[in-house]
Amino acid sequence: MNADDLILRFFRDDIGGILITDARGTVLHADAAASFVQREKTNWRSACPPPRSGQKAERWDLLRSENGQTYMVITSAYEQNGEWIQIHHLVDISLYMDLYRDMTDYSKTLRTEKDHDGLTGLYNKGKLMEFKRTLFWRQDAIAVFNMDVNNLKFVNDTFGHEAGDRLIRKAAQSLKAIEKRNVMPFRVGGDEFIVVAIHVTLEDAEKIRKAWEAALDALNRQDDGISCEIACGFAFAEKEYDLEEVLITADERMYEDKKRKKKKLLQNA
Repeated sequence: MNADDLILRFFRDDIGGILITDARGTVLHADAAASFVQREKTNWRSACPPPRSGQKAERWDLLRSENGQTYMVITSAYEQNGEWIQIHHLVDISLYMDLYRDMTDYSKTLRTEKDHDGLTGLYNKGKLMEFKRTLFWRQDAIAVFNMDVNNLKFVNDTFGHEAGDRLIRKAAQSLKAIEKRNVMPFRVGGDEFIVVAIHVTLEDAEKIRKAWEAALDALNRQDDGISCEIACGFAFAEKEYDLEEVLITADERMYEDKKRKKKKLLQNA
């Protein structure tokens, strides 16, 4: 159904229900299209309250019936022989409400796809950039965990990209274990992740790190053939901090951790 058809239906088919009440809300008239308000559970009395003194203009409200239909109520009030009369036109807008809900759901889907990484479901780099401009740049305290998954290239080259994707998803799963309203993980590159925590103390941040390490260890104990090792650099600052400096510090410490883990691996080889 195109826009012209909707407009024609609105004027041709949907308008027609007439409900007339007095100032006390007593129904004086209800035609066939509006008579359902007396048979079903509706909110017509709240949608059509008694007129206020001097009120003569139209008022638009919404009325819902028990059968799931939604109506727009267009009310006009006038005075007749010292008595207030209200004429309520009931317009069936159920189709339009369904379209609105569909468009709202579609808009939410688009926003989700825009802000989230398709492989892991975590926030993406674009969302990190947005929060850097808005949420992260001025907080009482902030903690940043810069993370990089080790050996992704080796896994991709040796076992294929499907195995590499499983490795990335496992890393993301460990981060989801610590995700909260104030603890936000992001996938910012192929094997790169950042976790930002706000409204935390240094002690809180250390607990977050330990909880993440425990979650990753538990995932690695599962017998799925994929072992996930992640280098992590941590930085904490209180206001007034320079956000870029905090991010750089976390990045530098991540590379230091990566070197330590590679050295340890070579020593144990």
